[in-house]
Amino acid sequence: MKLRIGELDNENEKVGTLLRSHSADKQGLHGLERGMYFYEFSKVKDSEIDANYNWKLNIVPIVGHDHELMGNAAAQLLYE
Repeated sequence: MKLRIGELDNENEKVGTLLRSHSADKQGLHGLERGMYFYEFSKVKDSEIDANYNWKLNIVPIVGHDHELMGNAAAQLLYE
């Protein structure tokens, strides 16, 4: 399983809508931070329940919060 996060989905990203609230911001202030938080949190939870954590983190270069560019990157992974 691969978790793919856009490298440019960071504090400078202007595309899309980012939910901001106290609870959401605990996970990160932008998509890249939130994706990293999710990945690390999942590893911790996995160790607590002794599951078979087999996720790989993949930071997609030159992609921000853009579904078309992320879709193209996913297609390359799947079909090339």
